[in-house]
Amino acid sequence: MVTIRKKLVPDAQANKVTYGKGNSKKYIVVHETDNTRSGADADAHARLQANGNSRSASWHYTVDGKEAVQSFEHAWRCWAAGSNKGNNEGIQVEICVNADGNYLKAVQNTAELVAKIMKDEGIPISNVVQHNHFSGKNCPRNMREGKISWSQFITMVKNASGNTQQPKPSTDDDKYRVLTGTYSTKQAAENVQDVLKHRFGWVAYIEPDGDKYRVKTGTFTGMDAAQAGANKIKTAKLAQVTNIVAE
Repeated sequence: MVTIRKKLVPDAQANKVTYGKGNSKKYIVVHETDNTRSGADADAHARLQANGNSRSASWHYTVDGKEAVQSFEHAWRCWAAGSNKGNNEGIQVEICVNADGNYLKAVQNTAELVAKIMKDEGIPISNVVQHNHFSGKNCPRNMREGKISWSQFITMVKNASGNTQQPKPSTDDDKYRVLTGTYSTKQAAENVQDVLKHRFGWVAYIEPDGDKYRVKTGTFTGMDAAQAGANKIKTAKLAQVTNIVAE
């Protein structure tokens, strides 16, 4: 079963980018992010929403090859489907298409998530629809172009319907930060900070270390999340060395 993690948008921010609560939850609307940049995974999109998305858009879940991250409870009427009916009656699910991700696994994880939502909310599979259903937009684009066909996806959802138990949540509530190795110039540190903030959607700070500089992230809850953050920094080749420090 796909790991589902919550990083909910605060109500004050949610009220700026939704129609408020009252979603009738009749549909599950499947989208793709269309963001192919490396690092544009579920965590990055969830952090973007939590930190205050400047776009007039919002969605309930983002899914990649590792996890599904929930940004809004189902009651919120998010701005994603391109029509009032789709927004007021739909639970919006975005599939990541980042170049450094695993699209097939992301689609499989989305199928498992959709099966769980169907069970939780009593939504029939006939009401699992594409973004295109409500707005005519070519979304989810890769699926519509046959990279994985819509019929294959629906079959995945049906196959996942018998395995929708939610995994046990982590009990590690401690807070951690990731600290990079040193950079010889402040500009180099600022370049890394810019990627962490604007591509990954993270909070990040620059700290002097003698005549050099380090970049420190905002807090992660749990060692697993912090380790995943450190690995992501290394995979993006932003730092050769990272350290995880407790708050």
